[in-house]
Amino acid sequence: MNHYNYTSMEDRIKEVAQRLFIEQGFAATSTTQIAREVGCTQALVHYYYRTKENLFRQIFLDQVHAALEVIAESLNSGTSFEEFLTNAISLYFDTLMQNPRLPYFVLEELISNPERRAYLRENFVKKTSYAMYYMQLDARVRREQAAGRMIKIETFDIMMSIVSLTVFTFLSLPMYRDLLERTDDQVRDFLLHRKTEVTRLVLNGLRP
Repeated sequence: MNHYNYTSMEDRIKEVAQRLFIEQGFAATSTTQIAREVGCTQALVHYYYRTKENLFRQIFLDQVHAALEVIAESLNSGTSFEEFLTNAISLYFDTLMQNPRLPYFVLEELISNPERRAYLRENFVKKTSYAMYYMQLDARVRREQAAGRMIKIETFDIMMSIVSLTVFTFLSLPMYRDLLERTDDQVRDFLLHRKTEVTRLVLNGLRP
């Protein structure tokens, strides 16, 4: 097998593992099942990632890094801060619309697993490379405030408002769908409406 095929198989394993982790949880997913879904041997899964935990961590960090790269690129562009926030919220919604169970998975893992929280702290919160993204965002917020275009508010509070408004939208989907007997098309329209509404609420709340 050549190097290209190895690389493709490695990516395929990661892709399938991510889907299974989100659909049924980390504990309920085995490397045997991942290998079966991929169409490879369990030994090949272990060859690339050694353990299921290592596979999970690689997937998690890849997702975090990809999201932060987009944020950093937007922050350094010539768009206004309102345009940046609009694009960031839209991207956040679009990502979760493709993976609507992702909030359940992340919350379950972080709430029930202290080791997962410790790993996130050591490999994300305390990493200088990741802290730089927050510092860039904070600097942009301070410039907006100094120019009189934004109320006095902490950058962390802006992030919490966006995350809480967005994540709860997806956590409430089962109730919205089942209690109100909504179709898939109606659910999608609801999510698009919420994307617009969350953007409006955040932007209006920041204007002086």
